[in-house]
Amino acid sequence: MPQLTTPNGPPDVRYDVETIPVFARWFGSWQISVRRRALSMDQLAHLYDLAAPGWCRTLDRLGYPRAYEAMLRSVLREKNLGTFGTQLRALDCGVGTGALSCALARMSPASTRLDAIDISPLMLRRASRNLRGNSLKVSLRDGDVRDLPYDDGVFDLVMTAHMLEHLVDPSVALREMVRVLKPGGLLIACLTRRSSLGMYVHLKWRTHRVPPDEAQVWLRESGLENTRCLPVNDHAICRRLSLVCVGAKGDRGVHAEVAP
Repeated sequence: MPQLTTPNGPPDVRYDVETIPVFARWFGSWQISVRRRALSMDQLAHLYDLAAPGWCRTLDRLGYPRAYEAMLRSVLREKNLGTFGTQLRALDCGVGTGALSCALARMSPASTRLDAIDISPLMLRRASRNLRGNSLKVSLRDGDVRDLPYDDGVFDLVMTAHMLEHLVDPSVALREMVRVLKPGGLLIACLTRRSSLGMYVHLKWRTHRVPPDEAQVWLRESGLENTRCLPVNDHAICRRLSLVCVGAKGDRGVHAEVAP
């Protein structure tokens, strides 16, 4: 973790500064880089509480509900929902108002059991309302994805939408998400991509902006196999703002199939 020493203070006084990279370029032997102080988890929870009342309208306007459904249909068709057994067990990390979980509900069998977690109480309240009345068996929790309150190897599917890029070190949350996956289970991560629209999100929320190759490195280093990236299709804004990265947890040493 980067540290900062105050120039006029005692030499042994150091302050931890958690930052998000914004820009880095090499000019010969010189590297010029810019980093930005990340929002704390308390600040994030507060900002998402404030955003919760209008969040569904924003996602609808950007086309995300339909794009999420098309993406899940494509990814899970390759895996074949039937291979998950009689009941699909899914976890949504950073559920927000439930847009990704609602997309799963529209295409999953009635036996699907969904757990979801978020740090924003008001987002969870909206998610509970939006998920009410669908076929899913739903359990919502207020909590931190870097320390998931679930046992090892219990989920067939772990998914997250635009949560990892808020974290200074996304690998901590990714390792937790992989820990709770069953062998052969899938992880689906929607991320803010490096683009002009991604820069707007960064300026507002202080997030990482992730190119596809870096996103795959994140997933591979967390222990996932057969990783690949694909666009969030079906809507121009979604394609310019987001990408999806998919990976599988090894099944007794055999790679689980995610892509042909």
